[in-house]
Amino acid sequence: MVTDADLLRRCRHRDAEAWNELVSRYERLVYTVALRNGLGAEDAADVTQSTFVALVDALDRLRDDEKIASWLMTVARRQAWRTRNLSRRTTSLDAAPEGTTEPFADWATTTALHDALSTLGGTCRELLLALYFEPDSPSYAEIARRFGRSIGGIGPLRGRCLDKLRVVLGEEAR
Repeated sequence: MVTDADLLRRCRHRDAEAWNELVSRYERLVYTVALRNGLGAEDAADVTQSTFVALVDALDRLRDDEKIASWLMTVARRQAWRTRNLSRRTTSLDAAPEGTTEPFADWATTTALHDALSTLGGTCRELLLALYFEPDSPSYAEIARRFGRSIGGIGPLRGRCLDKLRVVLGEEAR
C-alpha cells in the first residue's frame, strides 16, 4: 500500500493519479466529519470539496505528511462549524442530519474527541480522562485526592471542563 507521504509527495509533483487516490482514500472520512458536525448531505458535500481545495492550497506547507487524516478532519470540522454557524438562522429542525451507520463515524467521533481533549489540555483534560476513560473508573474520592480538591469541588470542575470541551468541539456550552 502506498503511504500518505508518498501520495502527497507525488501530488506536489502534479501527479493526477496520486491526487485521485488520496481523495478516494479520504473523501468518505471528510464527508463523515462534516455530517457528524451537524451538516446535511448537501452542505457536507460542499465542505468535502472545500476541504480538498484547502489541501491543494496547503500541499507545500504541510508539516507532517503522515498526519494527513488528522489534518483533513481538522479542516473539515472547522469548515463544517463555519457552514453551520452561517446557516444556523435558516436551518429548520427538518434539515437535521440523519443518523449514520458508517464505520468511519465512530472513528471520526473518537478522533474529534481526542483532538478536542488535546486542545483542552491541563487539568480539564486530565480530569475528563480520569472520569470517563480510565478503565478502573476511580471514585470521586480518589479523583479528588489526585487533583488536590474536595469531593464537592469535583462536580463543578467537571461541569466547567465539559463546557470548555463543548466550546472546543464547536457545540454550544450550556
